[in-house]
Amino acid sequence: MSRTARGLRMFRGMIGMVCLLASGCVDQKKDIAIYRTVIDGNKPATVQIAPDKVLTLTDALMLAVQNEEQLSLLGENYLQALIDKDKAFANFLPTVSFSANWEYQSAGAVVPRHSQSLDASVPGQWNLFNGFRDYYNLKSTNQTIEQQKQLIFDGEQTVLLDVAQTYYQVLTNEQSVDVLANSLQAQEENVRTLQQQFAVGAARRLDVAQAESQASQTRVSLLQSQASVQTSRAMLAYLVDAPIRDNPLRDDFQAPETVAALDQWIDGAEKARQDLIAADAAVRAARYNVEVEFGQYYPSLGLSTGYDLYSRPFQPGTLWTTLLNFNVPIFTGGLINADVRQAWSEFRSAALTQSQLQREIDQNVRIAYVNLDLAHRELKELETQVLAARDEYYLSEMLYKNGGGTYLNVLQAQATLLSTQLQLTTTQFDQKTAYFNLLRTTGKLSYTSVQSATRPSEQGLRELATEPVTQPTTMP
Repeated sequence: MSRTARGLRMFRGMIGMVCLLASGCVDQKKDIAIYRTVIDGNKPATVQIAPDKVLTLTDALMLAVQNEEQLSLLGENYLQALIDKDKAFANFLPTVSFSANWEYQSAGAVVPRHSQSLDASVPGQWNLFNGFRDYYNLKSTNQTIEQQKQLIFDGEQTVLLDVAQTYYQVLTNEQSVDVLANSLQAQEENVRTLQQQFAVGAARRLDVAQAESQASQTRVSLLQSQASVQTSRAMLAYLVDAPIRDNPLRDDFQAPETVAALDQWIDGAEKARQDLIAADAAVRAARYNVEVEFGQYYPSLGLSTGYDLYSRPFQPGTLWTTLLNFNVPIFTGGLINADVRQAWSEFRSAALTQSQLQREIDQNVRIAYVNLDLAHRELKELETQVLAARDEYYLSEMLYKNGGGTYLNVLQAQATLLSTQLQLTTTQFDQKTAYFNLLRTTGKLSYTSVQSATRPSEQGLRELATEPVTQPTTMP
């Protein structure tokens, strides 16, 4: 075997070995598990919802965290920050590669001459000093990792709030359907009674027409509420990414009667809001980036070395080559100064963003606190209004049946009762949504915020809003 053939065979073997070593496999499941660990945390096992199973608010929140693509996208950002840290750390380590060159030449018109050469070597480089740029770049990536991690927690709370709001919107619409259905049943019964009385001359045609008109309006409202149930359920199914459009819902959240003072909520928000913590990490990362850019003013020192594996034609000489690189920037046309100025500008922008976010959080906490207090007060007043409206409707109906008053008074009392019942239904769930919103603005919303209990007062409010009038209510 000629030396050329042996050289080519050796060259192919080295190429195969290098490719085998360099072609590392990427375990995508392992990468996904890294950020799923952050998203799932200490949550219980995966929730499975059968088509006929009751869907509680806790189940809905868990399904959303499991299946929401937005959280996975934030997780990918977190994973990329971890990868950037690995890249930054790699700058401290030497690099080794394999290099080979094969050259073939053909010359001469009358008497052709052919020549070829083959060189193979293993060069290496090592960055010994880079003006502390690698050091500060590594510290910056650590802060970016913390930023992306906190943004995952912040995004999770946004998802949970969206699910809770949609869940209570479904319950509001379904209870509104019950209110309207019960009211329509009573109105249709009144229409039949008036039609019978009109047939024997005991009622006016105007009373019948007014009763029919009001029943028709209620029927339209019922159809609209039924359509709202379908659309809100479709939105809930989209948020939790599960086929739960026909699953019965059961509210398992017990809203507290009282909450802490406003100052405590604001103080807690400034300490626990994940997006504010992320903004603080972004400020620190930007400050380290200033040092990274300023490091261009310092000299750099590097080491380059290589080992010749094969050379044909053979050339006598040293197999090892070593080169020490030392570089001092003298004039760069203002590029380094521009990079440093830009880094300072990005740092100031990050600090201003953090300051603005903190003020927005304080404002949002105040608004959420006021809305929760308003919902508490409205709920008490609406309970009184419904009780009064039920008595008014019952008494006006009795007065009309005994020959006093007009049927228009009955219809007006009935419309007032229906309106207050619908308001009570809406405010009853708005109170819980307002509490969830307050938790969200302070960074304390989680699936563990749901307390599995329902107070008797909550059940009494639902009965007060949905049950038809049969007798006068004793005023509190």
